[in-house]
Amino acid sequence: MSTSPNSFPVRMRDVARVAGLSAATVSRALRDDPRITEATRLAVKAVAKQMGYRPHPLVQALMVQRRQHKARTFETLAVVTSHPEVMWRKKDVCRWYLGGLEEGAARHGYRLEVFPLDAHRDDPARLAEVLRARGIRGVILAFSCDQTEAVEFPVDHFSVVGLSTYFSKTDVDRVHLNGFANVKLALRELRRRGYGRPALVVPERNNAIVGGFWTAAVLEEQRQRPDAECCPPLIVPDGTAARSEFLRWFGAHRPDAILAYKLPVAEYLSVIGVRVPHEVGVAHLFGTEAERKNMAGINGQLDQVGAAAVDLLVQKLGLNAEGRPVYPRDLFITGTWAEGPTVRRFKEPV
Repeated sequence: MSTSPNSFPVRMRDVARVAGLSAATVSRALRDDPRITEATRLAVKAVAKQMGYRPHPLVQALMVQRRQHKARTFETLAVVTSHPEVMWRKKDVCRWYLGGLEEGAARHGYRLEVFPLDAHRDDPARLAEVLRARGIRGVILAFSCDQTEAVEFPVDHFSVVGLSTYFSKTDVDRVHLNGFANVKLALRELRRRGYGRPALVVPERNNAIVGGFWTAAVLEEQRQRPDAECCPPLIVPDGTAARSEFLRWFGAHRPDAILAYKLPVAEYLSVIGVRVPHEVGVAHLFGTEAERKNMAGINGQLDQVGAAAVDLLVQKLGLNAEGRPVYPRDLFITGTWAEGPTVRRFKEPV
């Protein structure tokens, strides 16, 4: 909190007196409460800046907590989707995300409700009207598909957080799994187990979805290593005969461990008689429920990504942060390594 020239702190009541408004109105104006007109908010902020007013951080935290506690008895958070529900509920990835969203909402005392875009004539503006009529202020954008990625959700009047890259055309604060760190972690764990030439094998489309972070991590990991320890990644283009492409690449480069996403590389290796993990180790970048039970690899902690998305949304609600952010934030959650029978077990040095 700033002080005036006579060393006394400038209080909210002082700002209210100079502005000719009540302390409650000043408080709401400084929090960008939509009940206060934009002209009044700007005028109050100008007076506060001129007087050197700064909110006390402990008082501010207490007021946010009180507003959140008040909201817990009735407020709903909307999960907006543009992918048929019968489809996304079949995907392990989406179920893990949703579990985290539900856990996060319950922990903060909110209800969570899914709003499919196709139930509102595939019209984002119509859905936004429904949410406003329901008094819903917080929105999480999730579970879109290729055909609807170009859809933009109207974020005005809402606090909005994007889950991963869903609804990628809508510029909002987002929470993601940390693709770059996860690849670095997996390569580090494979090298700790004695593999000298680990390599990445992923579909081109999925590498693009994560912004190229997977291949960037490989290039960074290999940057200061000798050529003998480096194996170029295999990025499989859409529409390519993946098995043929893989076998050609494997024959040319002979990696001794493979970090893969979606592609069944262990099956491909069995075709040419290569044994896993005796001759080549195989790990998933993040797998299905079945792959997690039968393979080593990365647990992307997608439930924690979902929970963190709710944490960020609740923070924005407490601050009345609505609309499109001037500087969108991206929060990344790093996964963990999980042991499995498809790689050698790490042996502690004696």
